[in-house]
Amino acid sequence: MTETGEHPMLHMIGNAHLDPVWLWRWQEGCAEAIGTCWAAIDRLEEGEGFVFSKGEAHIYAWIEALDPELFARIADYIAQRRWVVVNGWWIQPDCNIPSGESVIRQALYGKRYFREKFGIDVPTGYNVDSFGHPGTFPMLLRHTGTTSYTFMRPNASELDLPGEIFRWRAPDGSEVEAFRIQGAYNTSKREMPLPEKTDLHYEKIAAAGHPFMCFYGVGNHGGAPTKANIDEIERRIAAGERLKFSDPETFFDEVGEGDWPVFAEELQFHAVGCYAAASALKALNRKAESLLEQAEAAATLASRETGVPYPRARFEQLWRILLFNQFHDTLGGTSLESACIDSERELGGVVHGAELELNAAIRHLARTIAPSPHPEDATMLLVNPNGQAARCLMEAEPWVDKDIVSRRIVVDEGGAPVPFQYADPHGKTTGLQRIVFPLELPAYGWRMLRFKVDAAGLGAPPVGFGAPVTQRSFRTAGYAMEIDDTGAITLRDGSGGEILTGPGHRAILVDDSSDTWGHGGKSFGLGGEAMALREISLIEQGPVRTVVEVTCGARASRMTTRIILPEDGTLPVELRVQLDWRERRTLLRLAYPLGATGMECEVPGGWAARPMDGREVPALRWLRATGPHREVALASDAKYSFAGKDGTVYLTAVRSPVFAHHDPIPVEPGARYRYMDQGEQAFTVWVRAAPKISRKAAVEMAETLNKPVVVTPHVARSGTAGPRGQWLQVEAGAAHVSTLKMAEDSDMPVLRLCDLDGAGARVRIDGRDAALRPRALASFGLGAEGLVDLDGLERRTARSSDPGGS
Repeated sequence: MTETGEHPMLHMIGNAHLDPVWLWRWQEGCAEAIGTCWAAIDRLEEGEGFVFSKGEAHIYAWIEALDPELFARIADYIAQRRWVVVNGWWIQPDCNIPSGESVIRQALYGKRYFREKFGIDVPTGYNVDSFGHPGTFPMLLRHTGTTSYTFMRPNASELDLPGEIFRWRAPDGSEVEAFRIQGAYNTSKREMPLPEKTDLHYEKIAAAGHPFMCFYGVGNHGGAPTKANIDEIERRIAAGERLKFSDPETFFDEVGEGDWPVFAEELQFHAVGCYAAASALKALNRKAESLLEQAEAAATLASRETGVPYPRARFEQLWRILLFNQFHDTLGGTSLESACIDSERELGGVVHGAELELNAAIRHLARTIAPSPHPEDATMLLVNPNGQAARCLMEAEPWVDKDIVSRRIVVDEGGAPVPFQYADPHGKTTGLQRIVFPLELPAYGWRMLRFKVDAAGLGAPPVGFGAPVTQRSFRTAGYAMEIDDTGAITLRDGSGGEILTGPGHRAILVDDSSDTWGHGGKSFGLGGEAMALREISLIEQGPVRTVVEVTCGARASRMTTRIILPEDGTLPVELRVQLDWRERRTLLRLAYPLGATGMECEVPGGWAARPMDGREVPALRWLRATGPHREVALASDAKYSFAGKDGTVYLTAVRSPVFAHHDPIPVEPGARYRYMDQGEQAFTVWVRAAPKISRKAAVEMAETLNKPVVVTPHVARSGTAGPRGQWLQVEAGAAHVSTLKMAEDSDMPVLRLCDLDGAGARVRIDGRDAALRPRALASFGLGAEGLVDLDGLERRTARSSDPGGS
């Protein structure tokens, strides 16, 4: 209640939530976007009170291109502040699967669009239909100019909050004011009618003693508020009730000085099945993000080194396509099969476009490096366009003109031999020679190695690699492995130390009758039918690694894992999985018994601890399991869904619900349905253990897996640089250098970093020093005067000691 005894104000938020893709393809979403916005214009023209709120820059870009008259009308009402832009992002994405960089780009490209087209800044975050929100979001929001946040999920039955208005605090201390929508963001025949919804909100106001927002308007497939909605609100206003036409920005302006409780945790979980469904989409998303980041970094270095123009417009175009396909019903896999296919095609185009730009940048960078003095040798230029050092077993196929007679060695820049072995070539044509050798490369660095003829070297083997064996035990200097009757492995380090406390990488088929979203629970079963061993083949055995292929199966499905055991025990074990999945309403767990008492994982913009209570949790590229005697890091190149229980970490590799099946609709026995994730798919998992593994080590492993070192023939003739070096000197300590790009409005390189150990970090880049707060993410410009503090929108800022303003 106010001091005058009046009830606090009820803010009526007219909106029309529009899923551009869901139970329809994007073409229908495009049409409905136009129709919905015309309907909103009609309502605005019928009276003077109604206010309409709409976000998502992609929707406005559609309208700008396809209906200029409508776009002009929208611009006019925005200028009058009767049409209010919320969110400022390119789309309402899934908030757990995209990388932190993708989240920042949602705001960077969205808010730039609104500033350019309408001259406005958008301070109100607004993801009302997304399924969950990591605890790093207040930091990402503040870093991109957002001070408030409106959401709906998880709802009150899924997560207790200290209030429906609260200050949401990230681990670095950043805060935004947040509001959780009650009921729904829309009103329609299927939802609570507006009169009842308004009265219910009056009851909430009376109980809480503070203002509320009440959302109305036809949504999901678009629609906008109806005449009846507006008549109802105007009738109540005329009767003297405490409600008004409003928008989220106005609401937060009016409640901003309140003494709201603080909530310092994640806003999770809803629809946990979304993190394992639609495997192809998720793998393409990871690949597109990784390649775009590599291509931008390489293009930035190429522009600095050679003066070649930075392809800024092309990168924005590719990012916009990726961001659109990170829409929550798209990337979550909850759309129609035809819509999923559309997205796969679009993401494939992003991958190809990023590869074109990465190749161009590498070729330009190669022009700065002197040619080899030994043109008769197959010369390999190896480039690390990442902000982390790379250390791995490198595979390459140097062209030797099908010479299978000469014996060869690999030599480094000084002519010293590098241990190598021949590997299984991708092509089975005489003369192809695939080799593997250990490699270390600094961040943003290069090396030049040669595959040269030497009588003391190794002769090329035949193209047929591998043969079935009955052997179950395999050993290198770094690892010892045994295979059991399920095809699972026990794994020890070179000194006999236990890595897996029992058979691991164990494939378990778990019945899953939940809908596509996984509604109705926060976990899936952990037990089920284990696959059985079918065959073991020894593929390679040499001075660098041993490669064993294990095939197991159950029901109609088979899983073949190529297991790579390095000789160097400080390198990870690599598990390359080829899965042929034929199950329905079943999920596949891969179990890793690690003796873990805790686990933490990468989340957008940082990392988070996750409970080991069997709940299904999303994770990005790496997971770190901690125990009393050993720590284990897992990295994957395509997977996002995990659970932990009784010391075991479970990777949920695949789910096969019916496409776009939503409870409570039953799945009828014998009826025809299309099931998700059928057929062949591939993914890779890396495993590394040690008494202590830092988060930085886990990040470096995940970066090297997801953003592999580029290998290419060195053919340039005009360069002068030596055979190894760095284009950008980086000393980041415990920080992760996640991004290197060129600024949107200048030729100033921009770097993004985040602190990993929770104690803050000092970094030195190109001879210039800067500091990061504990758990914080920061952006810096490489300016002539040193490192320039920037926000995520690339605006110069005085980095404040107050984390709420960072």
